[in-house]
Amino acid sequence: MSSRFDSTCWTVVIGAARGDPQLRDVFCRRYEPVIRAYLATRWRIGSDREEVSDATQEVFLQCLRADGALERLDPTRPGGLRAFLYGVTARVAAVLERQRTRWNRSNTRPAFDPDAIERSDATLSAAFDRAWAAMIGREARRLLVARAAKGGEAARRRLFCLEQRYFHGRPPREIAVALGIDAQRVSEHLHDAKGEYRAALLEVMAGYFPEASEKELSERCAELARLL
Repeated sequence: MSSRFDSTCWTVVIGAARGDPQLRDVFCRRYEPVIRAYLATRWRIGSDREEVSDATQEVFLQCLRADGALERLDPTRPGGLRAFLYGVTARVAAVLERQRTRWNRSNTRPAFDPDAIERSDATLSAAFDRAWAAMIGREARRLLVARAAKGGEAARRRLFCLEQRYFHGRPPREIAVALGIDAQRVSEHLHDAKGEYRAALLEVMAGYFPEASEKELSERCAELARLL
């Protein structure tokens, strides 16, 4: 595989496909919330239900087993990893639904109600995309936190302002009091921090689409921002 794909998410994907235990763990932890969100929406049940947990593990089994789906993933395919994972999850869900329908015929207490399945592709795709966007946002935040830790007091202050304003909803005047600075300085920190967060988003997105132009990446980030 070309070295241009040896970055960000593709490092994880390639390593997981090759059996690296640490990267398999990262792969599962990173994409589990996305898979759970799709299944919960499809089956109209809570994402913490046993059925969702079992199906999520089956998705990972299909991806990570010897000669599994992940080994056959082509990074150049349209839609990239998102389309691949969506397809695997949908196929696993369909197989489990057929199995549960057969089980229900021979049991008085159904384990799964086939009439409760969400069949709208638009609804399912939207649920998957929202969870995918949240996952990208978390990856960008982790990148920002790592950089702030190495960037000194000013970088940590910018990150603090960003998280307090947009993750906790605190107004600038409260942030200013917490930091012992004036509100104008908080506004400046927020302006700079938003630029840093956007740069982190672009970097994470570039890892998923290494051949995309800067304009294409910016458009993808704008679409993602609408979902967050």
